[in-house]
Amino acid sequence: MSEFMGLPGLDALSAAALALSLWIYIMLDGSDLGTGILFGLQRDQEARHKITLSLLPVWDGNETWLVLSAGGLFGLFPLAYAIILSALYVPIFAMLLALLARGMAIEYRHHAPRIFDPMLVGGSLLASLSQGVIIGTLIEGIPNDGQHFTGQGWECFTPFTLYCAVSLVAGYCLLGAGWLNWRFTDALQQWARRILPWLLLLTVLLLAGLLLWTVHQQDTWRHHISEPWLWLPLLSLALVGLAGVWLGLSRHYAFLPLAAILLLVSCAFAALVFTLFPFIVPGNILIHQAAAPPATQRFLLINFALLAPITLLYNSWGFRVFSGKIR
Repeated sequence: MSEFMGLPGLDALSAAALALSLWIYIMLDGSDLGTGILFGLQRDQEARHKITLSLLPVWDGNETWLVLSAGGLFGLFPLAYAIILSALYVPIFAMLLALLARGMAIEYRHHAPRIFDPMLVGGSLLASLSQGVIIGTLIEGIPNDGQHFTGQGWECFTPFTLYCAVSLVAGYCLLGAGWLNWRFTDALQQWARRILPWLLLLTVLLLAGLLLWTVHQQDTWRHHISEPWLWLPLLSLALVGLAGVWLGLSRHYAFLPLAAILLLVSCAFAALVFTLFPFIVPGNILIHQAAAPPATQRFLLINFALLAPITLLYNSWGFRVFSGKIR
């Protein structure tokens, strides 16, 4: 296959498949996790019941993309999988346990709200923080000798990674507020509309600080982010997203604020991907160095091409069946 952006075609397709899975997961399950965190700010039991009902039909389908991402990393980039997993055992397993607790809470809350309500909030918060730590560690870089992880396992807990974790929680809460505004009416929708501008301001400020901090992590990151072909389109799209949130709130649209927030999240994700590119284990292992043999990549990419549309159709069907306002 021909090269794309300096990478062999198969390696580029493998990286694109992995990035696509992560992007869809962040957009879909990020909304669920943010909603679960905001759930803890509601004291009215009827409101909590409605929020749980909005998550019940979709949360498990949304997490499918995390499974695809993990499987894709293992099969397509086994060297990267081994190093990243070794470096991030603590946040990864904390995330998995938190997601398990969150799922149990959504499914069984009606049996014992006093037990499962804290599990829903705590699981959503811990999963979000863990994912932020993982992202921050990738930006900072993972110590390795090109074949094995050479750190102690606690390098992932630094001021920078914790700042990334807080920033991701704010972004997920912003998605959750957009979800509540879309799915509900009356008091819950009004509450979401009140907190949404403040969450937007907090998220933008935190991301601006994260951008400034990131460019001082490595000269490579500074060079990537300063490229006009990267920041100019993303900044333009981000401004469109901000305008969409303002227009949606001022004219009382239900879905437009959420769509605009998804655009903002997509811009942030694209900035992260292109900042780290072409590394798969920042900052010394490139994508093509960690790629699986071509035969393995072809086999897995064919399966991904079959599974991804089916999963998207399942997600779309679930949203379609359970669409409309929860009254």
